[in-house]
Amino acid sequence: MKQEAQIFVSSEKDTMLIARLIANKLARGTKIGLSGELGAGKTTFVKGFVTAFDMHKHAVTSPTFTIMNEYGISPRIFHADLYRIESEEDLIRTGIYDVDMNNGFLLIEWPEKFKSLANYLDLSLSFHITNRGRRIRINDKNGLLAEWIEMIKNFKRGRKYGFSS
Repeated sequence: MKQEAQIFVSSEKDTMLIARLIANKLARGTKIGLSGELGAGKTTFVKGFVTAFDMHKHAVTSPTFTIMNEYGISPRIFHADLYRIESEEDLIRTGIYDVDMNNGFLLIEWPEKFKSLANYLDLSLSFHITNRGRRIRINDKNGLLAEWIEMIKNFKRGRKYGFSS
């Protein structure tokens, strides 16, 4: 069941909190796409995601030049950045499709560059810079966050976060 929602955050700390909340709701094996312009919060989201599993956020670095980083032992979190990948052939060579997802997560920055990833991903988040912070659009095509998204839709605008459907 496809679900969509938006979250407005005003700081990196808030982005990391949302990432931790999402991480705690997802089953191992989930593949997440992170789209948005440079500096919109994709890597900050990954930092928050890893802290949900008692990993240190400072272990997270953007894999722009290494293409893919791996964090943790259980769960294993794979963090890919496709910014420099130009072709579908190069995408296959990154090893993204070969990652052992049995006990981990895959977070991919810049998946929008490749149409083939649209069906591969379980969850897509799109980050947009606004005057007052960031807008994060969540597209949950498999209903992984259905209860959480319903809570967001029914939430009255809070003091700290703005939520809308």
